[in-house]
Amino acid sequence: MRLSVLIIFFLFLMVEASAQSVFAPVNAEYNHLIERYEIKSGKLSTDFHSNFKSIRRKDVVKLATEIESDNKANLSKRDSFNLQYLENDSWEWLEDLKLFQIDSKKPFLKYFYKRKSDFYSNQTKDFDVHVNPILALGIGRDNQPEKQPFTNTRGIEIRGTLNKKLGFYTMLTDNQIIYPQYVRDFAKKHDAFPYEGFTKVVGDDSTRLQTDFFSARGYITFQALKSLQVQFGHDKNFIGSGIRSMILSDFAAPYLHLKLITQVGRFQYVNIFAQASNKQVVLPVDNTLQIPPKYFSLHHLSINLTKNLNIGLFENVVFGKRNVGFDINYLNPIIFTRFVEGHLGSVDNSIVGLDAKFNFLRQFSIYGQFVLDEFSREDFKKKGWWGKKFSGQIGGRYIDALKIKNLDLQAEYNFARPYIYSHFSTYSNYVHYNLPLAHPLGANFKEFLFVARYQPVNRLNLSATILSANYGEDNDILNWGGNILRNNRVFRPDDFNNKIGQGQAVSLKFIDFTASFMLKHNFFIDGKLQRRMLNRPETANDQNSSIISLGIRWNAWQRSLIF
Repeated sequence: MRLSVLIIFFLFLMVEASAQSVFAPVNAEYNHLIERYEIKSGKLSTDFHSNFKSIRRKDVVKLATEIESDNKANLSKRDSFNLQYLENDSWEWLEDLKLFQIDSKKPFLKYFYKRKSDFYSNQTKDFDVHVNPILALGIGRDNQPEKQPFTNTRGIEIRGTLNKKLGFYTMLTDNQIIYPQYVRDFAKKHDAFPYEGFTKVVGDDSTRLQTDFFSARGYITFQALKSLQVQFGHDKNFIGSGIRSMILSDFAAPYLHLKLITQVGRFQYVNIFAQASNKQVVLPVDNTLQIPPKYFSLHHLSINLTKNLNIGLFENVVFGKRNVGFDINYLNPIIFTRFVEGHLGSVDNSIVGLDAKFNFLRQFSIYGQFVLDEFSREDFKKKGWWGKKFSGQIGGRYIDALKIKNLDLQAEYNFARPYIYSHFSTYSNYVHYNLPLAHPLGANFKEFLFVARYQPVNRLNLSATILSANYGEDNDILNWGGNILRNNRVFRPDDFNNKIGQGQAVSLKFIDFTASFMLKHNFFIDGKLQRRMLNRPETANDQNSSIISLGIRWNAWQRSLIF
């Protein structure tokens, strides 16, 4: 059974569907605003759970309008500006009395920019559509000797609703990009570029200088029942409240999936049935090349135990190379199908774990994650057993830090033991299109991140990011557990005495300073200063990069390339 036919069943439920919403974008800037204002609200939302992103636009607007009227939120003028920005960005979900704030004073040629946030929009009783161009142009300078970085992205984004029941979203961009040298090195190792799927390298493939690619997302969504929203199409998801996710991040390419979000009181339950790509090209047949599919089935149960404490449980099974395509056994929507996976012969890769978040005093948030990839009670007690595969995260936010309005600090520690996320088959490793579905560094690492964000005036945002990581790389043919693309049963040096950082030791330091000025709604001017220092003490093969860049963005989001 192919995943695409699953949508047929849910289409029958649309008869009773109510008004629904497409999703807000999954990116660090948007995510931070949502997390910030949920902390300032003094309670966790019952309309959505912010540890599972993306979030519906109407829920973002509801959060913004509610906190505007909260006298205890202690909002600054910059907060009011940000909340109006969120409302403008999804104005179709505003109450009529607030629509005046999003009208343009002088529409362009009468039909364009009637609303501040949309190049073109049209709203009637049965049809709502928003059309925006996408543009990102940038130039940079890297101290590496190859071609200097640049970005040239053009595209279009369309979203809307039909009869207030069916939501739709599509985004398409055409991109010509020369990434900094360290990103090109990463792409050469993984045969894939971060955040993207199929890309074409222009010129000499051995150096991977300029890459040319289309980036596309698209889905439909509807409220099948009062408490059940359905999404089907190509998109990304992010689980967690941190900078990284050890469970599911947006670092890989978009993937085809059916997502069910059940929201009842304090409970949220999410099912994702997805088709990913196993980028191990099949031998040519009739002069064609085929990238075979793989699949994963994810369940995430999240509970607001108190008004400030949320705990989530999850499981994900990755599998492929089945004659029937998507295995119907994994359509069971109830959490903990590890029992099902076992009855299929344990040929698939199952991971489980939990995440948690605690907000307090309207200024602080503590969050964390724990992922377990394999467990044997007998072997788990043995020192450094290779199957002791787990990863974790602990982090915190401090908003309006040191009594300085709109100064937000965030610190985070992540780790992953060797061999986690890998498997004995490329069909079952925790990878999509050769890119990790969780953390960019894969496995066998420790990482500390610190981010300071400051908004001195309404339209200017400053940020400083510091990364410090230590990890182990493979040398020769030995598999030390960091490269999750490799078969974890082959060339493993030892079953025991494994530890984080084994193999060829690597120390990574990364400093990023970014200034973004929003000239008009979603039109940004960006400046970046970056310093990346990679040290391999055993081989003295150091790589140091100093990068400066300047660019503009129009309805586009910054790619986080801090790794």
